Amino acid sequence: MAYDDRETGLTVEDRGSKLGLPQNQDAEANVLAAMLLSPEVVEEAQVELQPDDFYRPIHKTIYTAMVDMYNSRIPIDSISLIDYLRSINKLDAVGGEAYILELMGQTLSLVNWQHHAAIVRRDSMLRELIGATNEINALAYNAPTDTKEVVELAESKLLKVTAREVKSSYKTLTEFMVEAYNEAEEVCQAGGQAAGVPTGFPSLDRMLMGFREGQLIIIGARPAVGKTSFALNLALNAAAAGYTVGFFSLEMSGKEIAQRLICAYAMISISDFRMGRISPEQWANINEATQTLSKLDILIDDTPGTTVTEIRAKSRRMLHNKEKAIIILDYLQLVSPPPGRRSESRTVEVSEMSRGLKIMAKELKIPLIALSQLSRQVESRTGKRPQLSDLRESGSIEQDADIVMFLDRSADEAEASRDDRPDEGVTRIVVAKNRSGPIGDVDLMFLPASTKFYELDGAHAEE
Repeated sequence: MAYDDRETGLTVEDRGSKLGLPQNQDAEANVLAAMLLSPEVVEEAQVELQPDDFYRPIHKTIYTAMVDMYNSRIPIDSISLIDYLRSINKLDAVGGEAYILELMGQTLSLVNWQHHAAIVRRDSMLRELIGATNEINALAYNAPTDTKEVVELAESKLLKVTAREVKSSYKTLTEFMVEAYNEAEEVCQAGGQAAGVPTGFPSLDRMLMGFREGQLIIIGARPAVGKTSFALNLALNAAAAGYTVGFFSLEMSGKEIAQRLICAYAMISISDFRMGRISPEQWANINEATQTLSKLDILIDDTPGTTVTEIRAKSRRMLHNKEKAIIILDYLQLVSPPPGRRSESRTVEVSEMSRGLKIMAKELKIPLIALSQLSRQVESRTGKRPQLSDLRESGSIEQDADIVMFLDRSADEAEASRDDRPDEGVTRIVVAKNRSGPIGDVDLMFLPASTKFYELDGAHAEE
């Protein structure tokens, strides 16, 4: 990427050749040599480095090739690497077999490869900072009337550079025990109430103890059962409790979500709202709802076809400097795979996405709720109660999730009359998996007109 420098008239690349951008090609070569010599180094290098961290293009190509080989479970050695580069027509571009064998001969590279990797990452960050400051410089010269826009863009560019800084994740057992002790103390002082993000439904909160940081929560249901409405109820309740809510809607537009939130809060029919059949009394409720909702910290992104990587980047920006937050994704099967990474099996793609979301929840230290479709097999069974195997394209969703909940509703009056099915008008929340607590059912009354849920008395839980 080229960045303009208005004072010198040079791009960063021009300045690199004239002034010398931060780089150390010997350190880059040593890291690559160590990766060739040890599979363990290949694993660890991917945690610390990305392809763009390498300044020399041939080093970037070799690093990318080895990562691709590792992900494809191809053994990494000089012969295999040469063969792989030849198969993708990149061998000549990296200096041919001679350069790969030269790297292989640097046997001492294993000794200090972590230090060399730190040098590569440091120089890469310095180059990114130079590029960002040059972009900010250009923005300042072409500043619009509204300087707030310039400040926001400048902040986002610097945040993008600094957000990827790799930090040590190691802690002693004592540190984690202190965290566990403090959480137990907080729950005790709160009288056993939810320690995490509250759902707003007392029985569900007692069962789950709220949604806590690092958790991946999956909410599954068949179409038209009310997944989005339930998620919006959770968003409203969390925001009302003082949490920042990041809502990613891949199915509905932001305007439709706003309509649903207004109607749920004002207790009016969403069809009346859309058709304009609104009485003066209802207008008063709508005005009160909009004033109250505008005070809540709910951020909505309705970009279609987004990827897990984009969701993570946007979430990091959304939640910057936010102490209490939760992310909601509607819904998992609409997330797109990374460009160039499409798999023949959609199940594999969804499994990779669920794993990426779990990692994201841990990295950002937030609970992450992802809605999911259920397969049609739930409708073909005599007993239609959802179960974990019904998760559509489940793959590793069941394993990655800390909590799995299903929304269950009887299709008609005849089904509702059965003892094992929810009563008519009742939506049963089936907690099928709870990694840190009991499982069980909570019955909610759903008002379709206003898309509002209310808890009914009583809940059944199992250890």
